[in-house]
Amino acid sequence: MVVIGAGFLGSEIAATARGLGLDVTLVDVEATPLARQVGAEAGELVAQMHRDCGVDVRMRRHITGVIGQNGRVAAVVLDDGSRLAADVVVVAIGSVPATDWLTDSGIPLGDGVLCDPTCKAAPGAYAAGDVANWPHSLVGGRIRLEQRTNATLQAVTAAKNLLADPDGALPYAPMPFGWTDQYDTKIQIHGWCPPDAHVEVVDGDLRSRKFVALYRTGGRVVGALGWNSPRALLRYRGHIAQHTAV
Repeated sequence: MVVIGAGFLGSEIAATARGLGLDVTLVDVEATPLARQVGAEAGELVAQMHRDCGVDVRMRRHITGVIGQNGRVAAVVLDDGSRLAADVVVVAIGSVPATDWLTDSGIPLGDGVLCDPTCKAAPGAYAAGDVANWPHSLVGGRIRLEQRTNATLQAVTAAKNLLADPDGALPYAPMPFGWTDQYDTKIQIHGWCPPDAHVEVVDGDLRSRKFVALYRTGGRVVGALGWNSPRALLRYRGHIAQHTAV
């Protein structure tokens, strides 16, 4: 199996396939797996985890072609000339909001459906889930979250505000939370872990593969990552919610 894209989905698929005994190659244009989700330092640990489990990790590589044989895929070709044998190719390179059907609706569109802080896009029209783009008070700008937990919580808020008195609508400003399980490792994230943030391990250590790291931008804690440390991670959630300095 060749997995193209080493984000959450691609990395999880690679880990699952490897656990089933397949020979797996994981390919991405970024420097490390999960580079955009957790940054380079934690991403390199993810890469090493996959290598330790027998995955062929190919970073900073582009796909230049797919070779077929007898109506089936046979190989994937990389920009360095490498030819990767493949019975199965999985493409997990992200998604874009499907909003073309709303082009003439009058609903404001950009990277998704543009909402106000209450998830309202237009009179009587609210958005929730991956397609919703709204200003978040903790971020200080607009965001669009592609997380299952967000889709659930935002749908509840959107429904309540749709049915509420206009003056009673409440802003939606959740603390993002997500996780990924790969092999015997659980990686959990509270808040945001931007690639350009300063990262500091505040609990445990990298060698033991059991730690909590805080992500800081502009002197403020914006995210916390727990690597096999669910209990310890909870102690640092409040730093993000209060946007406190460390």
